[in-house]
Amino acid sequence: MTLSQEIAERFRTMAAILEIRGEPVFKSIAFTRVARLLDDASIDLADLVARDALESLDGIGKSSRSIIVDFVRNGRSEDFESLASSIPSGLIEMLNLPGVGPKTIALFWRERGIESIEQLESALNQGKLAGLKGIGPKKLEQLADSIRMRAVAQTRVGIGHVISIASTLLEGVRGFAEVERADVAGSLRRRRETIGDLDILAALKAGYDGSVVTDRFTTLPGVREILACGPTKASVRTDSNLQVDLRVVPTDCYGAAIQYFTGSKEHNVKLRSRAIERGLTLNEWGLWKTTDWEARRDTVKATAGLGIDYSTAVASRHEADIYAKLDLAFIEPELREDRGEIELAAQNKLPTLVVRIDLRGELHCHTTASDGEASILEMAHAARALGLDYIVITDHSRSQAIARGLEPERLLQQIQDVRRLDGKIPGMTILIGSEVDILADGSLDYDDDILQQLDFVVASPHTALRQDSQRATERLLRAIDNPYVNVIGHPTGRLINQRNGLEPEWNRIFEAAHASGTALEINASYPRLDLNDDLARAAIKAGCTLTIDTDAHSTAGLGEVDLGIAVARRAGAEAKNILNCGTISDIRAWVNRKRHR
Repeated sequence: MTLSQEIAERFRTMAAILEIRGEPVFKSIAFTRVARLLDDASIDLADLVARDALESLDGIGKSSRSIIVDFVRNGRSEDFESLASSIPSGLIEMLNLPGVGPKTIALFWRERGIESIEQLESALNQGKLAGLKGIGPKKLEQLADSIRMRAVAQTRVGIGHVISIASTLLEGVRGFAEVERADVAGSLRRRRETIGDLDILAALKAGYDGSVVTDRFTTLPGVREILACGPTKASVRTDSNLQVDLRVVPTDCYGAAIQYFTGSKEHNVKLRSRAIERGLTLNEWGLWKTTDWEARRDTVKATAGLGIDYSTAVASRHEADIYAKLDLAFIEPELREDRGEIELAAQNKLPTLVVRIDLRGELHCHTTASDGEASILEMAHAARALGLDYIVITDHSRSQAIARGLEPERLLQQIQDVRRLDGKIPGMTILIGSEVDILADGSLDYDDDILQQLDFVVASPHTALRQDSQRATERLLRAIDNPYVNVIGHPTGRLINQRNGLEPEWNRIFEAAHASGTALEINASYPRLDLNDDLARAAIKAGCTLTIDTDAHSTAGLGEVDLGIAVARRAGAEAKNILNCGTISDIRAWVNRKRHR
């Protein structure tokens, strides 16, 4: 998170506090506007403050500029702290509950004296929230879900939050002179969507003391608390309350160590069993003949693997050698979940997983016509700079009023605009589409006479995401059946650690999507990542075609596709399973087949 984004969060909190207090709405709107400006602006706040040039930011008043200066220079603001202290601190924490806004929090506080999440949970369990105006059975159920999801979020952090922390710490470790190389391990390397603890592995150069590395690690920016520190391992807690473990190993056994600490536990158990069948022992220090390992085990453990002779190890320095010596094709980290990958590797039948360079186009993005930040041409130029061959402009449909969704007249004008601009950028095809809302009953936000004029249609659920399974199934099936719908965008509408989204009968959805020629999206935008890896794997097994789209609302967003690719890789997806790994001719053929089936 950038400095601008951190301060934007503080302004959003101040706006919420004003709402909780019941202050005039214009006050909270002013802080919300500042937060939005800081989020959207590509600026260096520290530089502006240093040059006393904050006035160059339009729309930020004198008092807000003073708060920004305080945060930049001192890391705190008396105005913020004074406002925060005007209500119980537990109310501010309640803002982190998904789906619970300032007005609801104010209602609980004033009518039931609730001042914390713990008190809210207790009141909910005892039925003390019944009878509150606007708080019906569905709202109570939603509150219970939010509290449960908070409990999960406290133990496992979403990957989108962990990656930035990992990047900063990993850069720091790689900068140590004593370190030969360093990488993330554990569930982040496997690209799970939520992370418990972050694991970092460092290879120590010969002749150096590991204590120097671990000691320095505990002083890196962002470290709040030291949990443990020794010559080969350090554990810390970051400012965001994430536990991070650093392990230091000799370069000679780095391959075995990165394999071991990447996991998963279930995957490693099967690998060790395979080693035992071959008279070998596999551990974090290497792959050994069992008799050889028994002879040196005590020495290796006593020295934590440092300063010993690895020349007799069957494999240790390179990760790929571990798999090769066990008669296995190399298994990519994303697949290491004991879901049949070892058996496939033994038969040399592992999928050739999709990689970023396989993607040829973007099928789902937004412009200033709705809630995006860039024009059609700016988005197209950015896509071309990323090496893409085509882009589909899919602004929101009319029901998304909050996102400035396009009324039919505006969409018809945008169709003309795209037709006029297509061909302006060498090597880039610009198609006109729409992200059309799938309404609660499964009908679409535009009539077919509008949809048929588009090159490509992404149909997505945005509201009524708590429907029961039967209604959710019929809703999605109706959209899939429409001849003009080419992709179901973020099919569940879930947000990681925030809401579960729709839970239809997936076997029926997959069957219909495959039969009709309708793709299902892996939305790369965090915290969506929807479909998730389990559903994407099942979809591929059912014969469905997937897309990987950024749902970009800015030019920078077009490049943020890696988490979507990670989901696809965890699902075992190959380029042939992904629609936008095909050419523009393939896209046009996909559309035409469904329209004329």
